[in-house]
Amino acid sequence: MIALIYLIHIAVVIFGAVTLVWLISVLARDASIIDIFWGFGFSLVGLTCLYLASGRFDIIPSPYLLLMGLMPIVWGLRLTLYLAKRNLGHGEDGRYIAMRKRSGLAEMTWRLRALFSIYWGQGVLILIVSAPVWVAFANGKTTEIGVLAIIGALMWIAGVLFEAIGDAQLVSFLKKNADYDGPYEDKPVLDTGLWAWTRHPNYFGNALLWWGIFVAACSVPWGWASIVGPLIMTTLLMRVSGRDLLERKLKKRPAYRDYVERTSSFVPRPPQT
Repeated sequence: MIALIYLIHIAVVIFGAVTLVWLISVLARDASIIDIFWGFGFSLVGLTCLYLASGRFDIIPSPYLLLMGLMPIVWGLRLTLYLAKRNLGHGEDGRYIAMRKRSGLAEMTWRLRALFSIYWGQGVLILIVSAPVWVAFANGKTTEIGVLAIIGALMWIAGVLFEAIGDAQLVSFLKKNADYDGPYEDKPVLDTGLWAWTRHPNYFGNALLWWGIFVAACSVPWGWASIVGPLIMTTLLMRVSGRDLLERKLKKRPAYRDYVERTSSFVPRPPQT
């Protein structure tokens, strides 16, 4: 029952927020704004849980609940700031333009449909992926920080660092090669730093930190049932909107195909020559 109360409050906040973001996207004629909101949605989940657990910020929650709330808040804010800096000012992402053209719908008709299929769809995903957070809050009022919480927090730290360092190395590489004007097939490939250990260190870090949040959630009764959260996030990163989608185009480049042969696709491993 308590879990349902948390879920209802979070759903109201998330769906209200994504609807507001959708209205902004319609005015800006830029559906890709939702990409920036993705991380912030999880920050809202953490804030909502802390708000409820603290009696509307009247008392300080237990150290365990503070940990469970701060992990999605901090990660979400970092990702939001990174994507905002990268995406804002560059117009609508080509993926959404292509989706609109393939639909054959008038622009406003497509944008209205996007509210349900894209924006509210992401709202549903945020609710599911964040299950370890709200399950922990619903069942962990008296839970103390123990072995599982510590292990989960360490996994979260490692994941955040892996994602942030991977993103920073990618930004540096793109700046260094910003003036490249040769054939697409001959574009340089980032294969140093963390990118020598895995082709997608940022995606791996993202998955790892959510598995860390799940492990920490296993400190409470029924915490194990929230495993659907990290499973969905990992599937998204590997099969849906992450690795596989990105590599369809990249594998057309000979240098990238060579990179694929010697570098792990997801879980890091020592570089191979």
